[in-house]
Amino acid sequence: MRILAVDDDPVFLELLAGMLKAIGYGHVTTVASAEQALHEVDTSTQIYDCILSDMQMPGLDGTALTTAIRLRSAYRQTPILMITAMAGKSFVDDAFTAGATDYITKPLDMIELKARIGMVARLLSERHRLAEFARLVGQRAAQVDINADFGAPLLIPGFDRGIEFLAMENYLLTLGVKRMYATAAFGIHVKNASMIFNKASGATYIQMLGDVGAQIVDSLKAEDVKIAYAGSGTFVCITERDMGQTTEDLEIMINIGLMDFEAIYATDRLPVPQVRVGEIARSSFLSPTKPTRMLERAIAAATAPPEKRGKSGQMVA
Repeated sequence: MRILAVDDDPVFLELLAGMLKAIGYGHVTTVASAEQALHEVDTSTQIYDCILSDMQMPGLDGTALTTAIRLRSAYRQTPILMITAMAGKSFVDDAFTAGATDYITKPLDMIELKARIGMVARLLSERHRLAEFARLVGQRAAQVDINADFGAPLLIPGFDRGIEFLAMENYLLTLGVKRMYATAAFGIHVKNASMIFNKASGATYIQMLGDVGAQIVDSLKAEDVKIAYAGSGTFVCITERDMGQTTEDLEIMINIGLMDFEAIYATDRLPVPQVRVGEIARSSFLSPTKPTRMLERAIAAATAPPEKRGKSGQMVA
């Protein structure tokens, strides 16, 4: 794995490179600024597999660097891990929005570093599959099929508003108690996803998910909603603001928008995707649980049979 490490502290960079080598990752290039990092990714003859960046640096900070790196087509899906002191965690929110995948806190802990980089190694195999998805995006009748995994979370090619499901989980873990209780989650499930998956090619199935993602964005009144695809035909969204519409209204708007694709799906002899929007899920002061439990409940609410669903309320954070 080729790693690019960015930090304005040369002592920390030396420590980080040494720790990475100790856990089995010796191909590390270190640079002292975001500007040098951008020069490196632009001029290197080989693409870096992972980027570790300090959050707070002179000139461009970690968030600005992440935004700039994501503009490079070769690095749109590369894992980017932010390195932050506990006092800097308030900046992590912006970093995730910019496209960061995860974060590591200072001072570095060898066990945590090994776990985080191990996660990156597991993601890289998925990145290779996504490269094939991106090549085939827009080719509904692709001659070369791809092996889509129905149950796996996925960063959908061409769906620019989407973030990785893992990044969404990591984002929730960074929130303080006050913001955690102000955050709401809801799931959007493609009711006939399994049927489409079984009838369509892998490329066509991924294209269908892109169609649904685009309609979710078009139907949402609020723009600062984080959206991830969690697998098994289910998207999950989180927000901290008033959405200005009910889940029932959102469900109707998405399904109406998807009907515009009816002729295309008919050509492929496939049904038009139909979605169900689940109830809002929030953390409770009375029964606190791990932050990611809220995502699990949002997904469960969207995938539950209609007779087991309660009434959806106003989308407020």
